Amino acid sequence: MKRSVLIFGMLLVIGAFLGNTVRAAEPVLMKKVIEVPNATKEKIFEKVRTWSETYVQSYSSDLKSGVVVANGEISYPAPTIDRIQYTILFKMKNTIQNNKDTVAFEDVMLKAPRSYLTESVGAAPPFIGGEVAPIKSKKDIAAANNVLNYVANNLGDNLMNKSASACPIEKCRECGLLATSPAEMKEHMKGHGGHQSAPKE
Repeated sequence: MKRSVLIFGMLLVIGAFLGNTVRAAEPVLMKKVIEVPNATKEKIFEKVRTWSETYVQSYSSDLKSGVVVANGEISYPAPTIDRIQYTILFKMKNTIQNNKDTVAFEDVMLKAPRSYLTESVGAAPPFIGGEVAPIKSKKDIAAANNVLNYVANNLGDNLMNKSASACPIEKCRECGLLATSPAEMKEHMKGHGGHQSAPKE
């Protein structure tokens, strides 16, 4: 009897450990609070709206609640060969109160390119072009948090009226995808036959 209780207890401990391991692998939503000295809620709201018009694919806004929700897509940062031309989809919720904008990223997803180099390693067969899936691996979570923090910093520089952002962003004129460097945009351009990107800011 004691042995059975001991074994059951060990199984509970192992189950709890595995459960914690699984939970730890889930993506943590990235949040950032941007404080703009001497700015009003209305001023920040209008700046976030203008930034959204410039950089994201779609957005909605409500001045009364002080919320601007932007939906965008950005290149996977510094991709390994199994993530070339992959992108990250995101919903960026801006909640503006007084002189602060609380930025929270939600519904972050990994999107595969429509086509892929067959000789590339890491593309799990069967490869589904354009597939959108939740981000699960630690590598992809870290990459997403890194690039979304970059996006939030670009917005922050804009709200602070900096003439040039330390985190410049380029936008594809054809599909609205964002890139953090000319090299990323050049890689993305291959899928559009050499289109031009919008000027970076």
